[in-house]
Amino acid sequence: MFRQVSSYMIANIVSAMFGFASVVIFTRVLAPQEYGIYIVGFSIAAMISALVFGWIKASVVPFTADDSGTDIRVTAGLAFIALTLLIPALYFGIGAFAPDSVSYLLPAIMLAFGIGFFEFYLKTFRARQETQPYMWATIMRAGAALALSLVLVMVLNLGGMGLLTSIALSYFVTALFYSTLVWRGPRKPFDRATLRAMLAFGLPMTLSGTVFVLQTMLDRLVVASMMGEHAAGIYGASADLVRQIILFPGVAIGTAVAPIAIRLMAREDKGAVDRHMVASTELLLAVLAPAIAGLAIIAPKLAALVLGEEFRVEATYLVPIIAAAWLFRSISYQLLHVSFQIQKKPGLMLAQGIAICAINAVGLFVLVPRFGLLGAAWSMVISEGVGVVIGYALSRLAYPLPLDPASFVKVGAAILGMAVPTYLMDRAFPSMGALEIALPVLVGVLTYGLCAYALNIVGIRGRLKTLRTGSAELPAGR
Repeated sequence: MFRQVSSYMIANIVSAMFGFASVVIFTRVLAPQEYGIYIVGFSIAAMISALVFGWIKASVVPFTADDSGTDIRVTAGLAFIALTLLIPALYFGIGAFAPDSVSYLLPAIMLAFGIGFFEFYLKTFRARQETQPYMWATIMRAGAALALSLVLVMVLNLGGMGLLTSIALSYFVTALFYSTLVWRGPRKPFDRATLRAMLAFGLPMTLSGTVFVLQTMLDRLVVASMMGEHAAGIYGASADLVRQIILFPGVAIGTAVAPIAIRLMAREDKGAVDRHMVASTELLLAVLAPAIAGLAIIAPKLAALVLGEEFRVEATYLVPIIAAAWLFRSISYQLLHVSFQIQKKPGLMLAQGIAICAINAVGLFVLVPRFGLLGAAWSMVISEGVGVVIGYALSRLAYPLPLDPASFVKVGAAILGMAVPTYLMDRAFPSMGALEIALPVLVGVLTYGLCAYALNIVGIRGRLKTLRTGSAELPAGR
């Protein structure tokens, strides 16, 4: 698993670097109002993609990662073509419901189709465990998005709509580049039985996926509705900054977790599944938890260094709170959902998603009018945290996920050992320059690395020994 995770991690780190550069550039070039257009448009696109294409994307790994020889590519491809007929209905339907978004609705719909098609490619690579194409496609897409954005926003002066359009184009350009590899023969022809099976499995997954996407975007949409696109731009910039740092490492780990768990379950090796999930839990916590602790410490300096002047003040207090929400969200997405996937029980995932979304909706409508952007961030933390508890309880009805308390203790101790010197270093250099942020980050990385080695988190001592000696890879957690 760790070899796959390393490839996925590289892909997502490089992608995050491009995304990070985009946040740095466009929060300086665009006013919050224009950035808010991008935020709302992207939210609409994500919702459309989840609702229209979720059933196809959800079927790829469970149907093709178990060595059964199932090939859904032609069936899925024809479904994609048929779904383009929905474009007029989406445009006029959403336009009637949200008339303020009509000016950038077509780019948002185009982005939704680009996301759906490209993510089908990534799911195919993931099911085949072809990590190199996955890595390079992810990197190419992120690089193309930044390059096209610079042209459309800074040269053609298209503002937030240009940013939205450029990201949509990046998905299509990269998908076209990798089409030969994805669609190489032999291919099985369209099969109605396969389509029915995909619909039976995928539609409940689509409902749950749409609910989770709604949960991801609900805070931005409510902020835009209650406080306007200017406030949505400020809030979205903070959320984007956190997403670039937290989301992609979590996705890199989660991308490897599910296919391996499905293959082990297909062999009826429950002991191996349990060991795999314990190691995966420890790895996810070991990567994300210290990053979130570090973000909480350096948030004011990071906001001053990365974001445009109009976005900085609010980011200082929003970033640590949103980061905590992303930790809970990553646990749900990358670990708890594996339980539902390997037992093919999407209804349980849907139940968790509805509960999280309902809690968040109530929290947003109560807290945002009273506390503004801060209320939106806290509503997300509360809903995602409670969602982890609900998801773990529901996993007992699918595949009961094992918990190793030692993993939580070790990671917590390492974070404590990292946080104290990092905090002291941060306070010793109160200025907002690059050096003043680099020093506490360096101290945090070094001290956490030493603590992780001392506590043998994710079996790091054995893995380093393996790298030195070139011997066979040791089991996870040993």
